[in-house]
Amino acid sequence: MNGFKGIALAAGLLATASGAALAGKGDLMFEVPKSAPLLQGRMLDLRFADFAQGIWVRDLDQCPAPRIDRSDPGSTLAIYRGLLEMPGRICQVYGAEKAGKSTQRAAISCLLTDGGEAIELVTVSPRGTKGLMVQEGEKPPVHFRFCEKIEPILQSARND
Repeated sequence: MNGFKGIALAAGLLATASGAALAGKGDLMFEVPKSAPLLQGRMLDLRFADFAQGIWVRDLDQCPAPRIDRSDPGSTLAIYRGLLEMPGRICQVYGAEKAGKSTQRAAISCLLTDGGEAIELVTVSPRGTKGLMVQEGEKPPVHFRFCEKIEPILQSARND
């Protein structure tokens, strides 16, 4: 009888383990799209266009910008290569249109400071020589002004 209980227990564990491989934690399974529908079929990159690189502020009186995470919501943002930081969130590009001289759309995955996560689409486009229009999802576009260039840490360490 003990042999039968052992086989039954092993079979139950095997069924549970193989079921867990098919389902995610909590038995919920969903698929995250590899790119936003608007970006499907386009040449993709993992970074923002050169025109978007830098620290941007809504009001030039806020430049030089304080730490981004301590700025008022919607007042400041930083874009460096494949990263975008705004008060309350840090985002990474997981698919962006190839950089051009005008509008660029990027699908981003964000970690929120309250511990949550968000996946959204952001559109950036230059406005004049020192401006950037930023539109998050369906929200209205917001005009930012160039504040300062972001110097890579490794480059500034070489200069010291």
